[in-house]
Amino acid sequence: MRRIVLLPGLDGTGALFDDFVRAAPAAVRCDVVSLPQEPLGYAQLVERIAPRLQLGPDTILLAESFSGPLAILLAERQRIAALVLCNTFVTPPRSRAFAALPLAPLFHLPMPAVVARWFFVGRDAPDDLVERVQATVASVPPAVLAARVSSVSSVDVVDALARCSAPIVYLRGTQDHLVPEASIDAVVRAASVPVSVVRLPGPHLLLQAAPEAAWRAIEDAVLEPQAA
Repeated sequence: MRRIVLLPGLDGTGALFDDFVRAAPAAVRCDVVSLPQEPLGYAQLVERIAPRLQLGPDTILLAESFSGPLAILLAERQRIAALVLCNTFVTPPRSRAFAALPLAPLFHLPMPAVVARWFFVGRDAPDDLVERVQATVASVPPAVLAARVSSVSSVDVVDALARCSAPIVYLRGTQDHLVPEASIDAVVRAASVPVSVVRLPGPHLLLQAAPEAAWRAIEDAVLEPQAA
């Protein structure tokens, strides 16, 4: 049984991992981590959650979006089996799309479906997925969302990634309208080990929109090599 610890995106709740966890291979145990619903930066989050994660040499750490830098900081401190990053970054994502995202209204108003589709789950996403994203974001205090976006705008974990010795896989949604290609290049340049970049059709929330395809990629890149 392989253990994978899942770190969530900006909402921090872990609620959006439900479909991904249900699609997991039978030999995988998924432990979903929820982040403290407090306005904490990356360094503070590491100190708060590290003691309860029980990371070890047999643990695979998977992080999407906001939690990518958090996972890197954790992997710097603790030896793990592999680090899987999904649509994330080591420095602030510099793109016109990210700058254009109406973040301030999202903190205090319901997220419009058009915003959820374009920036997060894709134009063809089922209504129930759109509604789950809207409801999950709405459940997070605006001050917490604001603090996390502020953390993203100043993050720099380049040196921490260079000190990570675990194998690294980067899952890239080819229709991601938030994290630009330059962010992947930065990850590859910063890592001291080869980064396996796997490109899959899908939006920013790739694990939610294409869970089966994501699991196939993880099996091919991480699970099967370890089993061998």
